[in-house]
Amino acid sequence: MMSRISFYRSLMMSAVIAGTLAVTSCGLDNHKSAHEQGTTSWNMARLAIIYQLAETQYKAGDYDKCTETLKEAFETKALFAPMHVLAAKVNIEKGNLEPAANYLNAAIRINAGLPEPYYLMGVIYQRWQKPEAACDYYNQAWQRKSDEVKYMLAVVEMNITLGRLDEAQAMLESKLVYFEQSAAVRVALARIFSLKNDYVTASRYYRDATILVPEEPRVRRSYAESLFYAGKYGESAPILEDIRKQPELTDRANVLVMLGQCYLGMRRTRDARECFQEAIRDNPSMMSAYLNLSKACMETGDLSIALSAAKNVLRLEPENIQAMILAALVQEKMNKLEDAAAMLEKASQLSPGDSTILCMLGLNAQRRGNRELAAAYYVRAAAANPKDPWVAELLGKPAQEPPQKASAEEPLGIDLLGVAPKAP
Repeated sequence: MMSRISFYRSLMMSAVIAGTLAVTSCGLDNHKSAHEQGTTSWNMARLAIIYQLAETQYKAGDYDKCTETLKEAFETKALFAPMHVLAAKVNIEKGNLEPAANYLNAAIRINAGLPEPYYLMGVIYQRWQKPEAACDYYNQAWQRKSDEVKYMLAVVEMNITLGRLDEAQAMLESKLVYFEQSAAVRVALARIFSLKNDYVTASRYYRDATILVPEEPRVRRSYAESLFYAGKYGESAPILEDIRKQPELTDRANVLVMLGQCYLGMRRTRDARECFQEAIRDNPSMMSAYLNLSKACMETGDLSIALSAAKNVLRLEPENIQAMILAALVQEKMNKLEDAAAMLEKASQLSPGDSTILCMLGLNAQRRGNRELAAAYYVRAAAANPKDPWVAELLGKPAQEPPQKASAEEPLGIDLLGVAPKAP
């Protein structure tokens, strides 16, 4: 049974709808008899009740019943734009976009001042993968109701899709104070700066968003990731540590790999190793976890585990160059210079223009006492990448001990190995 409050709300809504219809048809009623006007008023009240029922059915997700109720409403031939908008919403939910667009066009013809039909037309054109048209409709909705953040964010999203990042950024920044309590505005700005590879600024906006919605897990996750890509491992790690404890987390292995890389950046190599091993237990097919485990074990001196992890990747992905480089570095540390040279040659064949691999081959040849071969590798590296400062240094000092950057006794950095997750 409907509660007293719900009953009164329904009556109030019916009165509002009936009033709207009365204004629409007032010009016609001036010439009608009292009987006709009374009949019209009854039809308006009846339509208001029917519309209220249809809206309730829509909100409950009962789209079939809502459609049947709307058929009764359309039989009244009333010029009531929200009725067409509701019919469009039902069709959008069912995936019937063409009929939905027809209903929305009818609503616009009845009342061009309503913002919602334009917004929903934007939704339809976005699903039709026509971002320019979608952006235009979203913009028209926003012009009609400039205090609706949802409409502005829809325009921003389309501008991002169209690659107009500066325009989207300017739009958001101009409304930052007006929508000071909107976390979504901060998140949108953070996304734009992430796309511009400015993760320091992105992390600031994500931080502001987390203050506004501290319990929103997706925002906290994005904040942690932006700190990670900004190289702020010490700030990212505590957040990732909290995230890994969430029982509902569905991609724990990804979080563990990122946390492990934070630990590597903080020189907490044993903690990093534990993270990568746990990630492998959660997802045994995750190659980035094996690559990072190999690097962590190389730094802790567990060379047999490091080599085994790299070779495990190569068993599944025989042409994985990162795994080849890692295996070669471990073999260098184990003084297996011939094995390392063979591994690097295979990597060089797959990526002949990689100056880093050529330099490593030169250093390997140098350690084996073959200076002429080392110099030949350095010359090839210079031809492949003349601006590589490491190449210039090696060409200038071919007979000396290898520089620290490529020493077999020191691990290469995370970026050089390329095992960090890619930015979103």
